[in-house]
Amino acid sequence: MVRGRNEIVVDGYNLLHKLYPSPDSVSLDVLRQETEKQLLCFQQETGCPVTVVYDGKGGPRESASGAPLHIVFTPAAKSADLWIIDYVKSLNTKVKMVTIVSSDDEIRRYATAFGARCIKSEAFALRLTKNSCASQENKHTQSRHISFKEKKFNEKLLSDREVDRWMKLFSRDKS
Repeated sequence: MVRGRNEIVVDGYNLLHKLYPSPDSVSLDVLRQETEKQLLCFQQETGCPVTVVYDGKGGPRESASGAPLHIVFTPAAKSADLWIIDYVKSLNTKVKMVTIVSSDDEIRRYATAFGARCIKSEAFALRLTKNSCASQENKHTQSRHISFKEKKFNEKLLSDREVDRWMKLFSRDKS
């Protein structure tokens, strides 16, 4: 992980289930790869390092595409939630340079208490689906006939002011 720059830490399965709430018969591995492609596009557009944390056995690995997306599969004895909380605690004063993407209330409470920014997975999923690179990936996914049910989001998740704030945070244009 790159400390010293704005970093996004994603609760992997939490975001995956917001992006693909009804995955039909698509395997979890395919959904992870699709989620990682969208996060990689986001990383390339914003320049923000992204770390995706999944529950599961294994150690850090590169993304399926070999791109510089940092992916962590937690050891069997440690959940992704606990890994994220421990990571936030370890940052000390650099915690203000981290945004946690999760809809898990416990993670959000800890992260906020330690000074990290938080965004709910639903709002971040909406940002990813509006991402131009992700839109191209979605067209590619559809051309491969992977069937995902259309995602619907509550329009009242964030106020206009909050959306503007997040758009400025994640936008390339620092206007």
